[in-house]
Amino acid sequence: MGTQSIDKYRTISTNQLVRAIVEAKSSSERFCFIFGSGASASSNIPTGGELERRWMAEMEENPGLGEIRAVAEGLREEGHLEYDFKEIEEAWQNAKASGDFLSSKYYFDIYKLRFFPNHRNGYHYLERIMANAKPSFGYHPLALMLTDEGKHNLVITTNFDSLVEDALFLYTDSKPLVINHELLADFAGDPNISRPIIAKIHRGIFFDPLNRPEETNELKGKWHDVLAAVFQCYTPVVIGYGGGDNSLMELMADENIRMKNGIYWCYVEEYGPPAEKIETLVQQKKGYLVRTAGFDAVMLAIGNALFPDRIGVHETEKYLNNRTGIQIENYEKEYRKLTEREESSGTAERCGNANKSEDELQIEIDKITDRGNASESERQRSDQMTAWDYRRQAERYYRAKQYKRAIEFFSRAIRKQPNTSTFYNDRGCAYSYLHEHEKAISDFNKAIEINPEYSNAYNNRGFEFSTVGEMERAFSDYGRAIELDPNYAEPYNNRGIAYWRQGEYERAFLHYNKAIELNPEYGKAYCNRGVYWNHFGQYEKAISDLEKAIALIPESPNPYKHCGVAWKKKGDMEKALAYLTKAIKLDPEYEEAYRERADVFRRIGEEIKAATDDKAADDMSAG
Repeated sequence: MGTQSIDKYRTISTNQLVRAIVEAKSSSERFCFIFGSGASASSNIPTGGELERRWMAEMEENPGLGEIRAVAEGLREEGHLEYDFKEIEEAWQNAKASGDFLSSKYYFDIYKLRFFPNHRNGYHYLERIMANAKPSFGYHPLALMLTDEGKHNLVITTNFDSLVEDALFLYTDSKPLVINHELLADFAGDPNISRPIIAKIHRGIFFDPLNRPEETNELKGKWHDVLAAVFQCYTPVVIGYGGGDNSLMELMADENIRMKNGIYWCYVEEYGPPAEKIETLVQQKKGYLVRTAGFDAVMLAIGNALFPDRIGVHETEKYLNNRTGIQIENYEKEYRKLTEREESSGTAERCGNANKSEDELQIEIDKITDRGNASESERQRSDQMTAWDYRRQAERYYRAKQYKRAIEFFSRAIRKQPNTSTFYNDRGCAYSYLHEHEKAISDFNKAIEINPEYSNAYNNRGFEFSTVGEMERAFSDYGRAIELDPNYAEPYNNRGIAYWRQGEYERAFLHYNKAIELNPEYGKAYCNRGVYWNHFGQYEKAISDLEKAIALIPESPNPYKHCGVAWKKKGDMEKALAYLTKAIKLDPEYEEAYRERADVFRRIGEEIKAATDDKAADDMSAG
């Protein structure tokens, strides 16, 4: 170990490194990471030193070091090994006695000897030890940093594993550009790419990785020129890399390679300072050695400084649960589309007969459950229902307009899995139909707390605020829903309704138009636009929109009622009666439809029928 190769002031703490990274947010400085095998150690992928020990022990046991010595002699004569095996063997005996690792400089020779004569077995060996590795804690802050404003978005690694890619998939919505081969090296140096870039200079595990001395003594393809340019733009932070391969080390040590802001080389303080060649390189590049407690500790410090509200256990649990919930919800929607034909007849029958008893309804739901998801039914019988099983049952009650039962099952889902925003949003919708607005708003609040980017929950909460007269809060929520999802038609329609209630008819009309533009199959928006045309006496346009609404939402009484009004205004009482009667059939409690039909009866001289409808409407109003 070197002690004279670097100025003492060039050894700094992790906190000083973190401060430099944090302060870069307000400057043009960009950082990139260089990872070696030490960064993967806490993910249960053995380090190079651990593999050296393992492989030497395996060779010592079978076929024995004597036979390996003969192989090594031949390979050394042909120039395939860098070190005399006697030196390696002596280092191995010392390592066994002391419990230390061998020097990383022997890694490639030991690899070549261990997997002689078929080195492809070495690739398969590495595949196996990496196959089930999961990103350790440190990869979470790393993933957030790589996606934060596209500034510090580059990882350069000698590793073959996919831990960085896995972490980005797990903790972010960003898809990285993974450079698995030197033929793609130019992409690593493109400063216009803002998404995460993972540059694997010795290739990925599935791209015939470079893992022998003759393959790693120099950088392949354009890597030399690309990385030389990279170091002009990015300040490298090296973690878990011992410089065992000559290619990257020689590039960084090249006196012609300029590092604009030096280099930060992290080492684990517990194991002492790094090799002298590393100290010399850091001194030459006017960089710094960084004392650390390992990869995860460094990334925790960075995470606490940059993302304190995103890396905590509770915050991460909410994020992962919600992400999983959304994935399951999307899967369920696709599954439902494929099985829609099988379930549609039962659903239409329930919706068409709201007077069935709950027992009758449960029998029908159980039948559909058995048809559509036998495994769910079996789980119910064995008391092994999942949260999503309960949610599916709740949805069946919801579609059947049995909202109290729906709430019961949404609540069961929440008890099973309390951090899934979808469950609260759905239960809030059920409370809304029961006019329990305070409970509905509470559930939408919780859904938004869990997932602050849940546009559907903002839209639903906006509807509740509008219903209870809190228009300013309603407009705020509709605006947020549109901001999060500009192609989401429903908040445009609902904001149009809110404008209508305030007498701002033209603004309402523009919002209905926008909703229809975004979703040409949006029946409610056609209905609302039909109401607009009715209000301004353009009955032909009203009937056109309302007929479109009826075709799209045939079970809704509203377009029938408004269409009946349009025909009444045009003087066609026969058609008016037909549409108003259909509205009442669909909703026997539709007070406005009774009053409109009473008016039609009165116009055609049917006073008794008019009086009957007036009485029905008065009774509903009084009730």
